Amino acid sequence: MKNILLEEFSPICPIQAFVEEDENGVFFYLWDYPGEEHASIRSCWVRNYGPAPDSIDFAAMEDGRAPMLTRDCCAHPDGADRLDPELLAIVWLEEGDAAALLYEDEVLCVIPGWAGPSPDGSHYPSYARDCIAESHLCFPVGTPETNAMFARIEAAQHFWASWDDNPWPDIQQEFLDAITSTLGPVKQYYGIDGGHWPPKAMVTIEKGDVTYALTLGVSILRQPKVEMYTEEPEFLRRFELAFACETNWLAKNEKQLLSYISGQTSLPWSYMTFLAQGHTIPCQEISEADSRFSSMLLAKPEDAPNIPFPLVAGDPVNLLWMIPITAEEQQYAEMNGSEQLIQHSTGDDTNWIFNGESKFMK
Repeated sequence: MKNILLEEFSPICPIQAFVEEDENGVFFYLWDYPGEEHASIRSCWVRNYGPAPDSIDFAAMEDGRAPMLTRDCCAHPDGADRLDPELLAIVWLEEGDAAALLYEDEVLCVIPGWAGPSPDGSHYPSYARDCIAESHLCFPVGTPETNAMFARIEAAQHFWASWDDNPWPDIQQEFLDAITSTLGPVKQYYGIDGGHWPPKAMVTIEKGDVTYALTLGVSILRQPKVEMYTEEPEFLRRFELAFACETNWLAKNEKQLLSYISGQTSLPWSYMTFLAQGHTIPCQEISEADSRFSSMLLAKPEDAPNIPFPLVAGDPVNLLWMIPITAEEQQYAEMNGSEQLIQHSTGDDTNWIFNGESKFMK
């Protein structure tokens, strides 16, 4: 009979974690997008309660029963003691899409953000303390000297604990100082977190005939999945969004556009992905304002203002400027890459300032 020992939701991603035991042992699961059509489950074996088999019972797995780890991979081949639910704890990593299971404050297992099947058909493992050899169910977690996950778990514990003293006012002021030192005084300040953690805001600044909208607080969180695409994740983990537009144009569409920008600040954690230079994202709000445009290109134009944001946990903050593009430009970027699209610039050094006209392909 199956029994749930512990369950908890990610603080920032649509993931439910739960620890489940049956008569044979214990598994730790992360249920991505629970209840949705595209839901999926990532798992990690935790321990056997009885003698380990010589081979994995794949037939049992097909019937929905959790398998036991094989004898050659198991630290307790004759079975381990039952877990006390009161001594279990889940630590969410800072990206919110990965978690570790602790028992009496020791790491029992870890399911990283990249665990599970990959697009190329391979399978990335989770890690378990009581696993002593690589298996289909998990890999050994190793030691703090051999596995960087230990340092990430400790960093995550410090990160969550830091919010007991609410560092937001200090972070908020640092970011506001960086923005205003470059662009001038704030015209409007908007809280865009809906009263929920993490705190986020947006400011607008008028400078000449241009209005700037910039977010602050988004970079508090690490973006998911970055490690899967780069060997230097620290340069992509954190971002803020910016939009520059002729004031007269924005005045007619300000509510819709600012609401749209606010919504995109949650995109990486809602969809467990990341935003970076060269990415494009759909924008119905810009289409409603002008049917020629369909999407936003995220760029880091050389001539755009350089906002001296502070490092966040040692990571630089990427300021991604949102530039409206047409459906034709979006299609071109998908086929040839955003860098090629940018090379089709109309020659305007301020192509990051929107004025209602296409900036790349006329």
